[in-house]
Amino acid sequence: MIVTGSDRADVAGTIRRMNPDGVLAIGLDALARMQTIRDIPLFYTMTAGTGHPFQEFKNLSGVSMFISPERQLQAIKEMFPDAKRIGLIYDPRHTASLLERAVQYAKSHSIEIIAKKADTTRAVLPLLEELKGKIDVFIMLPDVTVTNRETIDNMLLFSFRNRVPIFTFSEKYVEMGALAALIVNPFDLGAQTGEIVRKRLEGRSQGGSTRAYARQQVLLINPKIAQKLGIAIPEAILKKSVMVK
Repeated sequence: MIVTGSDRADVAGTIRRMNPDGVLAIGLDALARMQTIRDIPLFYTMTAGTGHPFQEFKNLSGVSMFISPERQLQAIKEMFPDAKRIGLIYDPRHTASLLERAVQYAKSHSIEIIAKKADTTRAVLPLLEELKGKIDVFIMLPDVTVTNRETIDNMLLFSFRNRVPIFTFSEKYVEMGALAALIVNPFDLGAQTGEIVRKRLEGRSQGGSTRAYARQQVLLINPKIAQKLGIAIPEAILKKSVMVK
């Protein structure tokens, strides 16, 4: 049975009365409505991550729309072989785990991660200014504090003024002016989520909780932005990418 927010004010209560074997939340807003459910297997998809307050949920499994930090950094190194310093801004309540994995990968791949912590959206602009002249590439994280309507224009302006390419997680930001994005294959995302649900409900997943990054990726590039920034993308990368106009 499908339950939507418009159908019920108390979605979690409605679900408990149904006593289902499991619940699939599509999108972060839907998952947020499930915060009080701890005794039924929860599954998520179409979300960029499961930060606060979901870190400690033992009944939560699913697939993030975000490609793993390791594969993000690998793609950046292939696109920008000379890039050594990669900057990002994060809110530890939402993306601390992404930063930890990125730092671990960077240590063994001659990359320096320059991370700035933002506790509020208002802090993002001053932190961008602190990164001026210190980074070769800026990674835009799926962090609601950092990447939102209030900050996106400032990030793009920072990119153009300082000729620093932005590597993001969403096609819409590439259309707006970011240079590239590594996004999921939406069809495979659904299949991967379904596999996790089946294994969990059949009792075949160890520990009862499986949280994964999307396994298939698509590299998007905005060639007009590359030209404006004076960046030449390797031909081998262009051949396996999707161009965004």
